[in-house]
Amino acid sequence: MKPALLIMDPQNDFFEDDNPSLAEFQATVPIINSAIEIFREHCWPVVFVQHTSPKKPIGSHAWAIHAQFNCQPGDAQLSKTQYNAFWNTELDALLKNHQVDFVIVSGYVAEYCVLSTLRGALERGYRGAILAQSVASLNNRYAEFTLEISPVLTTDELQTMEN
Repeated sequence: MKPALLIMDPQNDFFEDDNPSLAEFQATVPIINSAIEIFREHCWPVVFVQHTSPKKPIGSHAWAIHAQFNCQPGDAQLSKTQYNAFWNTELDALLKNHQVDFVIVSGYVAEYCVLSTLRGALERGYRGAILAQSVASLNNRYAEFTLEISPVLTTDELQTMEN
């Protein structure tokens, strides 16, 4: 089994003071960074996925990856315009190129982007799960619901995975 870690929408606009769930978003960062380190130790792909829209144009401050994330130059970065990161992007080709068969999703707007991308992976034949304690939403109830209805994997379980 070869997994990939997808980090959905880790962008500055979600880490501004006007986010009503800012504390929940900030609480996920150490979990995601811990998973990133596990993936790097195993040489598994880490993919940062950024949502692009008129409110978040490519290159803008709102669109940029927030500085708290351990994003390195070797990490894949991908822009999307829809909730599902597989839709009209190169994500599937990137994962196939790395011989990935298991997708672990983390990140933001759980009920839309995280869940849609997990389902997009499953529809394409990947095995998949959401990383526990690594998702947030503008309404915490939606993040909890997303975790309730989805397969979930913890960072402890990640550490025991084999190539």
